[in-house]
Amino acid sequence: MQQITSPLISKAPSKVGYHTDKDKIKEEYAKNEPHIPKKQGFATNAKVYAHKLTNDILTYYLKGFQGSKNSDFYEYLSMGIVPNLIGSFMLIYTSCGANKFFNSQDSASATKGAKMMGAGVVLFALGKWLHSKISDSAIKHSTGIDLEQKYINKSVELPEKGSDQAVVRIQYPGVFDSVPFFRSDLMARDGELNHGSRYYHKDKIAKKAGIDKKLNSPDQEIDKRIRGVKARATALQNIGKYLVAATSVALGSQEAFKNVNLKSIKNIIKTTKTAFIQLWKGTNRNFLTKHSGKALLALSGVATLLSWIVPVANFKYKPETIKEQLDPNKETEVC
Repeated sequence: MQQITSPLISKAPSKVGYHTDKDKIKEEYAKNEPHIPKKQGFATNAKVYAHKLTNDILTYYLKGFQGSKNSDFYEYLSMGIVPNLIGSFMLIYTSCGANKFFNSQDSASATKGAKMMGAGVVLFALGKWLHSKISDSAIKHSTGIDLEQKYINKSVELPEKGSDQAVVRIQYPGVFDSVPFFRSDLMARDGELNHGSRYYHKDKIAKKAGIDKKLNSPDQEIDKRIRGVKARATALQNIGKYLVAATSVALGSQEAFKNVNLKSIKNIIKTTKTAFIQLWKGTNRNFLTKHSGKALLALSGVATLLSWIVPVANFKYKPETIKEQLDPNKETEVC
């Protein structure tokens, strides 16, 4: 079995070649230990999604069907991508898959229905993603807590039956995936190695919270606030993103999408704008059809706003209300 050992042995660095030693430690740490990558953002998230999708299809499902002892919770959470894609494809296919058996008029009608179904499917996924993205970005701006932040984990698997070799797999969990046990240790290690202070990340969060003076040990106070923000954000997003997704499906079902030209970006944008207007105006058949679109759009806006406001509501309060100031001469302090 392949074993990963930590090169981070505590020792006083020599004055000669100190920078070289430090660079070597950082290099070995990034190579062998779970760590937060330097670059975060759209490119990283796209890479993570592609990695999960590829491994879903080629690795995780196969391991699950085989009853692998190395299947873990990260893989279980990642496997939702494939069923969603298959379901989306089937919804679209059922609208146009039999077109070749129809006459020209019926085929044209089925094609229009398929375009509306396809628009609904795409907008459903886009709506969920945008809601979470807007919420997370607003929370990060207000608190300094990046709920999308990923870290690189190297999972050492036990040898499978019939093999004497262990496999090391790359995973991309979220630093804040767990509310009670988020990866505070990785934040501290990244701050220590790359920013000169183990409290670098939490000092930035403390500043956002309105704590001007530097805390002796911010873990106790800041960790509590991080958990509160994450718990409230998860609850609000689980409600809000499906409300936004439902509104997106309603948008895709508007007449405008029947004649959308999928080969023209300009036409897609124009069609989406027209669909928004149609959804807002509704139809005059009855009160429900007249105002349901307005209600959905308004509720989606409110849900997105609340998914930012509620998580950060109790994040900031005045420094003088903090009782958990730590004595620098003590290792720990129980409040």
